[in-house]
Amino acid sequence: MIRRPAVVAVTLGGTLGGALLVAGAMGTFAPGTRKLAPAPDPTTTVLFNAPAVHNPRPTQAAPAQRQRVDCRKQKCVALTFDDGPVMDTSKVLDMLKAKNARATFFVLGMQAAQYPDILKRAAAQGNEIGNHTFSHAKLQGAPAATVQTEVGRTQRIIRELTGKWPTLLRPTYGSTDKQLDGICKQHKLSEVLWSVDTVDWRDRDTKKITDRVVTQTQPGSIVILHDVKPTTVAAVPEILNKLTQKGFTFVTVSEIYGGQLKPGEKYPAFLGSPQAGLAPPGA
Repeated sequence: MIRRPAVVAVTLGGTLGGALLVAGAMGTFAPGTRKLAPAPDPTTTVLFNAPAVHNPRPTQAAPAQRQRVDCRKQKCVALTFDDGPVMDTSKVLDMLKAKNARATFFVLGMQAAQYPDILKRAAAQGNEIGNHTFSHAKLQGAPAATVQTEVGRTQRIIRELTGKWPTLLRPTYGSTDKQLDGICKQHKLSEVLWSVDTVDWRDRDTKKITDRVVTQTQPGSIVILHDVKPTTVAAVPEILNKLTQKGFTFVTVSEIYGGQLKPGEKYPAFLGSPQAGLAPPGA
């Protein structure tokens, strides 16, 4: 009896690349897994140009569990990191894990595609993953098709890597308009600004960055940082230590608003707002 050789079909499609099916006597690699499915008949043939198969729910490690935080009773702060992930994001994740702290990472789609394992780890640790466009294009005043591509492409990448659709978008440069409000509503995204600006993109000074966060943070603050800047990454340990000493709990953006965010709305309502999320009475 002559065994027919296996036939390989590679289909391209999807956000991060195509599904790969290998059929033959040894079995089939199912898309989205690293395990062999039951071996097919040796004569099985998989045709070229077969449609890509997508795993509807990528399997990821469950987020780390902790007690629910009520920011109406506790002093909460939401640290947010923009423009990653990059290799240094792993250092930030180590620091957060050591303090049992959570943060929100507003990622670029092109970076998420380049560092998928780091993004998966961030999500698995219980951090929140938000959309920051695909290539850091300015959305305010851009053609609607450009905005849809920048937002939608990144939505799909994050969904494919983490198994969850993002519900938060940080507009590049903090600039928004009515068109963006409408597109965010279509994608069920709330727009997240900030109330503490470290200006770390300009001032590459670890001490200045630390001092700004520590002195300006109050209960309910949303702090903007950039994990792509080494001087910012170097500031994270002292920020965590000093705010912990002041009694702060480090939460995600959704936690600091008690999960009551509406798509197409801005939080806080404007840049420079002294108050962002929930805070204990009299804080």
